[in-house]
Amino acid sequence: MFEDEPKTGPADVSRTLTDAMERAGVHPAYVAAVRRCGFVYTQENAHSLTADQVDRWNQALDEWFADHPDAP
Repeated sequence: MFEDEPKTGPADVSRTLTDAMERAGVHPAYVAAVRRCGFVYTQENAHSLTADQVDRWNQALDEWFADHPDAP
């Protein structure tokens, strides 16, 4: 029955994805950007994102690096 299926939302999916990204060794700046923005920005999906989404993604990365100036 549909009532018995687990209920997940975007936050659950995002957390599962970012946990997997961390385990895979993805740079923490990208993990933080996904957590903040709720999506992944790639060359493959760039055409489907709005200018605002791209700006939010870039701002999330810029802020992470500003907060972690010694990070590679």
